[in-house]
Amino acid sequence: MFEDAFYIRRMWSFSRALDLGLVDDEIEKGLKISLGKRHGERVAYIAMRLGRHLGLSKKDLVHLTVAGLLHDIGALGCFREYHGDRRIMEKHCLEGALAVERFPAGSIIALAIKYHHETPDPEHSALRALPEEVPLMARILSLADKIDLRLKRRLSNQRERDEITKWVTMETGTVFYPEVAAAFKRVAQKEAFWLDIEQSDLLQIALGLLCGKWQLPATNELVIGVTDDFAVTFADLIDQKSQFTARHSRSVAETVERLAKGLGWKQDRLHEIYIAGLLHDLGKLSIPNKILDKPGPLDPDEIEIIRTHTYYTHRLLTEAGFPTRMAEWAAHHHERLDGKGYPFALVGKEIDEGSRLMTIADIFTALTEDRPYRPAMTPSEAIALIQRGAGTMVDSDLVDLAKRVLVSDL
Repeated sequence: MFEDAFYIRRMWSFSRALDLGLVDDEIEKGLKISLGKRHGERVAYIAMRLGRHLGLSKKDLVHLTVAGLLHDIGALGCFREYHGDRRIMEKHCLEGALAVERFPAGSIIALAIKYHHETPDPEHSALRALPEEVPLMARILSLADKIDLRLKRRLSNQRERDEITKWVTMETGTVFYPEVAAAFKRVAQKEAFWLDIEQSDLLQIALGLLCGKWQLPATNELVIGVTDDFAVTFADLIDQKSQFTARHSRSVAETVERLAKGLGWKQDRLHEIYIAGLLHDLGKLSIPNKILDKPGPLDPDEIEIIRTHTYYTHRLLTEAGFPTRMAEWAAHHHERLDGKGYPFALVGKEIDEGSRLMTIADIFTALTEDRPYRPAMTPSEAIALIQRGAGTMVDSDLVDLAKRVLVSDL
């Protein structure tokens, strides 16, 4: 039971990361709808309540909840290519299904995501699938998704709830599948259903209904394989957010692992810092593309926004139940030994070895990548530049390590 609860908790946090990425003026303009703003978790909760009413098993309810949390995972991945193109509705369903195939019960979750914009009348569908092709989970997600998009981000009143129920009744058989619409109308009679949706602790409410457990330990050890797949998937999404960071997260992960190996770290810690490297820029999903891809210098307000990304990385990984050391390794990569870093302004010994390694790995990777304002530096040039900050920005001893490990011609 705790295993299911931790799984949902981790996916809940990643759903919040997706929401950060989808609250973006450019994405809203492309999709013609407003996403983010807790959309994934609210869809997951609505779907789970409908699934309970329809008699889904505990295992299927867990799968349905995860599918709800991640149902728009394809929107970030295909946005750049299909921005402003109506095909984005079709493409984000297909891309989302591909993204989750490696996850636990991936084939089940993938089908739910693939068909979550299907309706009984193919004319209203993204893929125009026949009704018999659309599994029950996808039918549930379709209704849950549309209900949440119709809800305002405040507590609804009875008149608004009645209007939504009337709308579902009118569109049953065309937009909504009859058995799911009937379940919704029963669930909608419960005032607690509507009140729950607006609560900040919706995760705990969902876990209470799913698992009967309201409290979980603060962290959970990594499940090798499962966590790797999550981390790689989100690393790719992070890097797709900007046209200038095609493989940055993977390169940072590989670099920091090489540095830690050079210090003689044991295998379990090497794996942890590799995962932390993959997710070190998770908070960048919160940064608008118009800032990430700005061709010229950033103004002070934009710099202030960029600097928030490490805070959100720390928040998201902590909420997901990652061990404190991993959250810190990932989130402290812009801290400096002299206390002039961000967002926590840590000083000296407050920055542990793993975080110091991550800082060097991040700077080295960025300098050796092509950017619109400069070509990639050679490893030797990058290390020489990093060394200028030795003792103030970065650890002098670890710069010497980086010379040995990362530069073959020195």
